[in-house]
Amino acid sequence: MTLSDIERRRTVRLKRSALLTSKLDEIDRPAIKIAETPEEYEQALALVYQEYVQSGYVANPTPEGKIFSVYNLLPETAVFVAKSYLTVISTLTQIFDSELFGLPMDSIYREELRGLREEGRKIVELGALATKKDFRWQNLFMYLCQIMYWYAQYKKVNDLCITINPKHVRFYKTIFLFEEYGPEKQYPKVGAPAVLLRLNMDDIEHKLKRVYSDFDFDCNLYKYFHRMNGNKQENYEEALKGRMSLSEHDQPRLDSTTAQKLIHVNQVVLQNLSPAQKSFILKYYPDLQL
Repeated sequence: MTLSDIERRRTVRLKRSALLTSKLDEIDRPAIKIAETPEEYEQALALVYQEYVQSGYVANPTPEGKIFSVYNLLPETAVFVAKSYLTVISTLTQIFDSELFGLPMDSIYREELRGLREEGRKIVELGALATKKDFRWQNLFMYLCQIMYWYAQYKKVNDLCITINPKHVRFYKTIFLFEEYGPEKQYPKVGAPAVLLRLNMDDIEHKLKRVYSDFDFDCNLYKYFHRMNGNKQENYEEALKGRMSLSEHDQPRLDSTTAQKLIHVNQVVLQNLSPAQKSFILKYYPDLQL
């Protein structure tokens, strides 16, 4: 496929999907933010569970009706939500890499990530993307991507990594400029094949500008992600204010009561924690029973 073919495909796909068209007017008191209350957090976890069950990604449905892992307890993990008044209708999670916990995708792509880690790069994994069926045509996915992108820039992230079904690879590569970083593998956690994609944040602004600079505004992802005065960190902070708390990341996002309740959703994962991992969790949630 030639470069002109790729550009034509990109333009057609953006125009047909109207990805950048604002449709929030059709939603009751919309809000795009980070989950900061127990209700927002629990609704987000429940929404992911519901959508994953319908998609066949949950092998053993549970009565608790939530997908929860130890990463949800880590203070840096950010759960972005789109809300219709008080109800979470779309969500996306950003997990920061750490020496103690690593990332969920390590279960199949640890070797592929080794090089990035050896270079000292700051890596995050994107996952738990879900939108209520009735709201899938409101472009909520794009609003979540925008705030996630700003937050990643604010936190000086070097690499965004994601595991996706092979059928979605072309979309992420063509539209968002991800690159394939790992071969197709079976992902036991969801019972489906996956491909590792990576977005190098160090030069993504320049790539977006080069690819989209001549596009009309309604198809211009460069302007969509960078429509602020410059791209300095303080401007990302300004863009994020009102959407979330920008307190230091060494503060837990959940209260102990909510955390304890969620632990019962997936006790097996927590039972397999190492002593060092348990000690880390208890530092933030001293009242937990692990």
